[in-house]
Amino acid sequence: MPGLTTGYSPFYLVLITAIAAAVSWYFYRNAALSRQKKILLISLKTAAITVLLALFLEPVLTLLGGPDKGRDIILVDISRSNNFSGKSDNIKSLLNTSGYLNDEGSIYGLAGGLNELPGSTDSVQFNGFNTDISASLRQLKERFPDGSYSTITLITDGIYNSGSNPVYEAEKFRAPFIIVPVGDSAVQKDIIVRRVISPVNAFTGTAVKIKVYLDIYKFPDGKLTLKLMKEGIEAKSLQLSYNEQVNYYEAEFDITENEPGKFKYSVSADGLQDELTSKNNHSTFYINYFDNKVNLMVVSGGPGYDNEFTGSVLKRIGNYNITYRTLKSPDAFYEGALERGMFAELSALFLLNFPSAPVSARLLEEVSSAAKQYNIPVIFFAGKNTDYLKLASFEDLVPFTVTGINSGEKLMRIAPVSVSENPLSKITGLGSNTEIFRNVSGIIPKPGSVTLATDRSTGEPVIMHRVSSQSRSAAFLGYGLWKWKLNSSGNAEKSIEAMLLELVNMTLEKEKKAKLKIYPAKDIFDHTEHVKIFAEVYDENYILTGNASVTGKVLNKEGINAGELKFVPAENKFIAELPPLTAGDYYIECSADYNSSYWASAKNRFTSDTVNTEYLDTRTNYNMLNSLASKTGGRIIHPTVLQYLAV
Repeated sequence: MPGLTTGYSPFYLVLITAIAAAVSWYFYRNAALSRQKKILLISLKTAAITVLLALFLEPVLTLLGGPDKGRDIILVDISRSNNFSGKSDNIKSLLNTSGYLNDEGSIYGLAGGLNELPGSTDSVQFNGFNTDISASLRQLKERFPDGSYSTITLITDGIYNSGSNPVYEAEKFRAPFIIVPVGDSAVQKDIIVRRVISPVNAFTGTAVKIKVYLDIYKFPDGKLTLKLMKEGIEAKSLQLSYNEQVNYYEAEFDITENEPGKFKYSVSADGLQDELTSKNNHSTFYINYFDNKVNLMVVSGGPGYDNEFTGSVLKRIGNYNITYRTLKSPDAFYEGALERGMFAELSALFLLNFPSAPVSARLLEEVSSAAKQYNIPVIFFAGKNTDYLKLASFEDLVPFTVTGINSGEKLMRIAPVSVSENPLSKITGLGSNTEIFRNVSGIIPKPGSVTLATDRSTGEPVIMHRVSSQSRSAAFLGYGLWKWKLNSSGNAEKSIEAMLLELVNMTLEKEKKAKLKIYPAKDIFDHTEHVKIFAEVYDENYILTGNASVTGKVLNKEGINAGELKFVPAENKFIAELPPLTAGDYYIECSADYNSSYWASAKNRFTSDTVNTEYLDTRTNYNMLNSLASKTGGRIIHPTVLQYLAV
């Protein structure tokens, strides 16, 4: 039957009771009460304080459903974030004092996942390159599907940089979490290159903007040098002035490459004296450059003012090869017939008021099926005569659906969404321009779509962008751009031109179609993790095929073979994996056979390094740890208290 039990030794029970009795006596020592009443009150208060102290210090009083007690699981954070501020030494000291390492089968390390821990603290390495507490908890639950545990003790700084909030996983255990926080939540002197925003792909001959976000803490007013390195050589630098009262800063570089290829860059900030660590002063990334000629096809639902305006904007772009098809009759274009082969070389398909009501089912199928076959990125601009029922034939190639078709023409003014990642929010005057028209409502963005602008009066999305594993698309649901052109104030034409270019550039497929694509799972691997390489083979119609074989190798910077790639098929792709590689730059060389004969070859590159993800957040996350303890019925216990109780 249920019973109340405790894990305390008799010595600690006597000690806690003695402390409670002393506190109770001190409280009532001068009370004007009879001797008998004073003894009674002191006894009752002693009992109450004894129970409260026991519950507060360690929740080992548990209401059990039977005579058998589950094991107490201990999880120790072994990520790199514990390698400064003395956190790793504190954890090792705690493990030595507590004897936790002797609990075979009950103590584990956590970082990106669950890890076995060695039997001595000297062998415990704090080398996890990321922290995913949620994944570690899921793996722990898989090891004990019968729920044979009574408590989970978590020794950590609470900093997680992968996965979701661990509180949700912890609640599934239905067991109290004893949280032993390590580290400090106080701000210390530090410079952190928090984030670098740069395009993955770009065009040669076009300036690329690289945005840098920095945190600077507790340094007096001064200046530091921020450098942009290309392949280890300084390409640009700038001086950043900082103020002791301000912690967050932004800087921007622009760089232009004239040759195609994949180039390695890094942004680094000068270290300052007495900062916590210099390991978070830099960030490394790659940019892929392609020849800057863009093949764009504009398919229009018929002549109109918007056609003329957008056409004039596109013609001003020197590196765009533009093909026009303007609907003349339900089955024909003014410029001539569409040939299916034209789609194979397209970078993007621009639908301008297309499909309109007059277009025939045959011609609509001709355009939509070719776009799907070659997986062409689609930019959709609405028009007064757009037929949204027919637009559904493009299916996943547009980023939205509508429920209010033909809901009546109304005026609207664009309101760009104000987030730093939205390029439209930086276009001067875009949100204050003349009203234009729209005639749909009930707009539903598809999963993965990002709303870039809304109708200011209703909040409905009117500009959207979507990138999925299968397609790229953008949509603008307003029309009547000629009204902007007629607006002589605010340089409205320049604003709409900038908007048009941003939507085209973020959507078009910069990479030319290839029969074989080789790419690493990430550009920067940690030197402790396995390297995963993917391959995609395309047939003569540029459709993914599994009817192929892929071979390849990885070379180091000196051209020495670092590993043979043994690709295995997986859902129309091929995957190969190598064991961890020493820090350095590596190059992938692969070839593919299709239908038992040579088909294509491809190259790529990546870097193995000591990634610094674990050094970007340095303060103990007490908010999450407190939430984790409270929502599981557990407690926060300071390491010194735990060491004392373990003696």
